[in-house]
Amino acid sequence: MKLFVTVGSTGFDDLVEAATSISFVSNLSTLGFSSLLIQYGASKDIFLRNTKDLRECDIEIQGYDYKTTIEHDIAMADLVISHSGSGTILQALRLHKKLVVIVNESLLGNHQTELAQAMATKNYVVYGDISNLVDTVFKASKHHLEPFPEPNVALFAAALDKQMGFTLN
Repeated sequence: MKLFVTVGSTGFDDLVEAATSISFVSNLSTLGFSSLLIQYGASKDIFLRNTKDLRECDIEIQGYDYKTTIEHDIAMADLVISHSGSGTILQALRLHKKLVVIVNESLLGNHQTELAQAMATKNYVVYGDISNLVDTVFKASKHHLEPFPEPNVALFAAALDKQMGFTLN
């Protein structure tokens, strides 16, 4: 199985640190994973430092900072661990992927927390934290998540028409 970890456009040192820790990587093969791909963003130094100590593990580990699109990487993954950015969450859910969402507590505001909790309440994602990443991945790999509904673009148009006072003939 393939695991894809993405931190988005900013760095997320804690997530890269946890995902490249010896304890986490050594447990991945036990959970059935053979490949770990990390989009590490601005956390490159942590990725490089930690992965040099992981060369003898049973998991293939690769990483990169940024790409124009991560859609292919998400599509190829059996499980995605993501920061709580709305774009990444929607992209993974639209591709029908099991998704673990980790909130970057170092960012200002709690909009990421609110989004992660709302999506987890609907059972679309598994909401985890850095301190128990192995347990969260185990839970996500065994947990049945609800399929995310397909977009209904007519809803927005109808709401906007109603707000503007337009009526359809």
